[in-house]
Amino acid sequence: MFEFIHNIRYPKSKKKACHLILVEFDGYYQRLNEEMQGVFVMRTLYFLKNIDFHSSNEIRLNFEIKVMVASGFIQITFGLDRYRLLHFENIYIAHKPYVYESIGVPYHGDTNPKTAQINLVWSVVKKGFLIPDDALNLSIHEFSHALILDNKERMSFRKLYRHRDLILYLLAAKKEMHAMRNGSYSIFRDYGSTNLMEFFAVSVEAFFEQTNRFAIEKPLLFERLYLLLKQDPRKNGNPRL
Repeated sequence: MFEFIHNIRYPKSKKKACHLILVEFDGYYQRLNEEMQGVFVMRTLYFLKNIDFHSSNEIRLNFEIKVMVASGFIQITFGLDRYRLLHFENIYIAHKPYVYESIGVPYHGDTNPKTAQINLVWSVVKKGFLIPDDALNLSIHEFSHALILDNKERMSFRKLYRHRDLILYLLAAKKEMHAMRNGSYSIFRDYGSTNLMEFFAVSVEAFFEQTNRFAIEKPLLFERLYLLLKQDPRKNGNPRL
């Protein structure tokens, strides 16, 4: 019902422009059937309507950039009933890595709960979509952080994830992190063992960009994640459960 109501708000020209951008660069979108592509476009436009974008002066912040950034969020939440961030309403697009004075380390992106802002370096976002199978996608990574933080702050009846599904995923994630820290082989990059927040983001990147390998090598964790996200990317046409 809500998807239908939101869909009728947007002119056909806007939907078509969004579709043409997505079909050019987004492999996830390309594999959807026509009906699901329509849902993806509607959710993208709804997301853009509720987010304020800003950028450094060197970036020409156009519709294409906004759609590409937003598509990472839509991809992660495509199986969920709720597809809006309540606690992160600002996205800042930088033209190069940036540094927080208190830390002194260059960042390509971060999700800052203090400022309620997601920061992303545009060239790294773009590279994440141009190379679709390396499990490195900055948009997916940072929106994974934002979703976990957003879910934590929501009232129980407005949670993004079912509590039981989240707990079962976290139990499997902790076991994998423990094995990684003890030197065991893992399909996930080492950065994922830093903490649960980073492991979630890294595992979601692998879930979408190295799907078959993930499902074969870590079947339990894969199952826990597709139940949490309510989708299975192995299913072409309509991955939603």
